[in-house]
Amino acid sequence: MGRYAFIILSNPEDLSEAIKAAHALHYAVGLKERGHDVVVYFDGLGSRIPIAQSPYKGLKPAYEEAMRAGLIYGACGYCASPPHLNIGDALRRAGLRLVGDEEHHEDISIFLDSGYQVLVF
Repeated sequence: MGRYAFIILSNPEDLSEAIKAAHALHYAVGLKERGHDVVVYFDGLGSRIPIAQSPYKGLKPAYEEAMRAGLIYGACGYCASPPHLNIGDALRRAGLRLVGDEEHHEDISIFLDSGYQVLVF
């Protein structure tokens, strides 16, 4: 079986990007159901997905399904920090782990070094 890390950068406030993010979440859940090792990581504007009010009503259910499946690795702490999106507290309240902080932006090597194939959406 494969190992897949879905890195979601899509802006949940943009309809076409929110649809893309929802599809990525559906793909991740589907791979997990087929026995693959799958994680989902939110980076950049994608860090807003867990707390956003998206114009695409299918995004929240897709996120909740991925969360129930235990796929959510976390969100970028650098992007969530006050100098950037300033959503760290809201993400923590939503139960997300923040990776990195305002001084340190993790890169995809954290997944590559663990043998994951990285898929960016």
